Amino acid sequence: MTAETFHALQQVLERLGDPALREPQAGNGLVARHVVPQHGLELEYAWDERSRTLTLLGLARVPSEP
Repeated sequence: MTAETFHALQQVLERLGDPALREPQAGNGLVARHVVPQHGLELEYAWDERSRTLTLLGLARVPSEP
């Protein structure tokens, strides 16, 4: 993973801390997905409202946009 891609991943994780940007199911403790097409990544994550913790569960490569 390039430094640029890693930085983009960090930024996405930070933004997913905002409830307005998270998938609704993530707020219920269910697994949600977020695609970062410009870097060819798909994140699987869950949000624990009680502890206000975002957990990255998985990271996969997906076809990136041209």
